[in-house]
Amino acid sequence: MNKKKIFGVTILVIFLCALLFTIKNINQSPYDFLKNNKSSSKAESATELLYQAEIGNKKYVVFYVNENGNLASAIIKRGIFTYNIINISSEVLVNVSEPNFHFSSYNKGQNWIYWGAIQDDNIKQVLISETEANFVDTVYSFRIFYLIGTGKVESTLPKYEIIY
Repeated sequence: MNKKKIFGVTILVIFLCALLFTIKNINQSPYDFLKNNKSSSKAESATELLYQAEIGNKKYVVFYVNENGNLASAIIKRGIFTYNIINISSEVLVNVSEPNFHFSSYNKGQNWIYWGAIQDDNIKQVLISETEANFVDTVYSFRIFYLIGTGKVESTLPKYEIIY
């Protein structure tokens, strides 16, 4: 083969590989991306989706059960061809009688998520810095609550209030 044919075949193979990669990733959900992302940490490896929602600017919050059997959350952003993980929070134990809260910031501290799990069905509302948190029912014996905010976080965590 001459050099022009080899160059043409190489370009064609690269184009087909890029096309297959794009087709594979275009229909993928944020959770699918997270699940397929191979991590060495059991805390970051997803085994079951509990809830996912778009939070604006092509960003999603994903709550999932990790390989340790605990609840975790991730902030994932949609790119041109695939997703990027912005933040994976610590895991939260769900087998506790008291509400379990977790706070984490991302985007160089300019955005934050305050979330947790509650098992008490008598809790009607969780206020975080006087703002009502979102509630998500799960198929398990707990509910997820979360609030996502912007602005630099001071040295103290936001105050929360549980309303029965």
